[in-house]
Amino acid sequence: MTTYRQKLSLYLRQAKGAIVIMFALMAPVVVGSAGMAIDFAGAYLVQQRLAQAIDSAALAGAASSSDAAEIENRIRKFFEANYPPEKLGATFDPEVEIVGDEIRVGGRARYHTSFLTLIGINEIDVNAYTVVQREVQGLEVALVLDNTGSMATNDNIGTLKSATKSFINILFERTSNPDYVRIGMVPYSNSVRIGRYGLGYTPDGQVYGDGDVFVILPPGVSYTTNHDSSSGWYGCVVEHMESGYQSSATPVNNAYGQLWRYSSNWKGHGWNPGSSSNDPYDFDVLDQHDGPWDIYMYGKVVSNGEYCNGSGYSSSRCSDCTGNNNRCNSSYCYCRNSTPNRGCPYAYIIPLSSDQETLLDRVDDMVPEGNTLGNVGMLWGSRLISPEPPFTEGSSWGNEFWKKAIIMMTDGDNTSDGTYSNYWFANKHNMNVTKFNTRFGETCEDLKEKGVLIYTITFASGTSDNTKAYYRDCASSESQYYDAPTQEKLLEVFDAIARELSNLHIKQ
Repeated sequence: MTTYRQKLSLYLRQAKGAIVIMFALMAPVVVGSAGMAIDFAGAYLVQQRLAQAIDSAALAGAASSSDAAEIENRIRKFFEANYPPEKLGATFDPEVEIVGDEIRVGGRARYHTSFLTLIGINEIDVNAYTVVQREVQGLEVALVLDNTGSMATNDNIGTLKSATKSFINILFERTSNPDYVRIGMVPYSNSVRIGRYGLGYTPDGQVYGDGDVFVILPPGVSYTTNHDSSSGWYGCVVEHMESGYQSSATPVNNAYGQLWRYSSNWKGHGWNPGSSSNDPYDFDVLDQHDGPWDIYMYGKVVSNGEYCNGSGYSSSRCSDCTGNNNRCNSSYCYCRNSTPNRGCPYAYIIPLSSDQETLLDRVDDMVPEGNTLGNVGMLWGSRLISPEPPFTEGSSWGNEFWKKAIIMMTDGDNTSDGTYSNYWFANKHNMNVTKFNTRFGETCEDLKEKGVLIYTITFASGTSDNTKAYYRDCASSESQYYDAPTQEKLLEVFDAIARELSNLHIKQ
């Protein structure tokens, strides 16, 4: 027994020594492993913070702007303000790439080690990357609204005003950032009222844009805010003829901008008083013309020896008539009516605006008068949301951050005034309802090809099945065409469209 105890004691003394030696040998490995775990855990924590940081920064950048430089600047400032090195645990310089509708943010941070330096590892690279899909953040809407004489029936114009105001309010109430909602209006009848915008001013006399003039106000004619003025220009325009326009043409005395001569040619501004087939196509369809336009002055053109007579006409309102018989004493004479702004809408175009109160106030300017040229209203709706002159508030075509939409509404079929309209004098062009409807359809197709969302509305009982059919074809889809036979239905339709559009943009 003694011998056994002695041997066990000797073994234990020897094993203890071996363990001490083994531990001495393994200690650096154990400590190194623990240190490595701590360093890698720290690097992982930095990576998690970094992933969260670049996600937040990318989202902030996507919501800030549609401009690539501004987005990158916003992302960098976001990092500086919210994730400085002391908070992130590493120094990080974000790399930003914008490809189509994607914002790609990534980069590499360097985590400085504490324990791994013992084995020569001073830094750990931490990589992070994210992709954010940009959505529509803004909405541009042109309201093209029928202001013709038939809208006086049962105070339909009053219902249209209420529906328009409700539409405006819904869009602005559903966004916390009004800058992401831009609404413009195009009231139409025989023409559209450009007003002082065409002269380089806003309605209250402030310089508009760069002060560019795109309406020719001839000598002797002044702008007026009195619709019943017997001589002043109220703000409507005549569509431009593509061919024959001469910028150096001179106006015929007392012709109020309706007759222009270039050398011996009476076709100074395209419209030829010697022709009965003047046609401004395709400038009355496509968004290709930025001016200038001639002013709208209701009246008629007569030839040499013909009389300037009838209701509303007199020799004192004839450009070159002689004697009391009002006979034209020139190749052509312009006979101005005593109401030269007849058929020109009381309400003028409102360029795209984020000013909710101004938009609401201007709705009340709508007064029913004149005939229906819906194709002209649609054309100016296109010009309103276009980024090109004469109105340049619109974002670029195809800008994925701004959705463009047009709401087109009528209460009847296209008809032309038998004397004068947006197409100049009725006996000097060969336009008819079929052409109006065809050109309306061409404008719709051009807009849809540009990515514009179109809603169309036929209102009340004065619209034919043919008109309803081409309004249905104009809409972006059949579900975006509405027939509103009653005032109550019109209110419902405008509200439904507003709610649908309000879901198209990010609510910040």
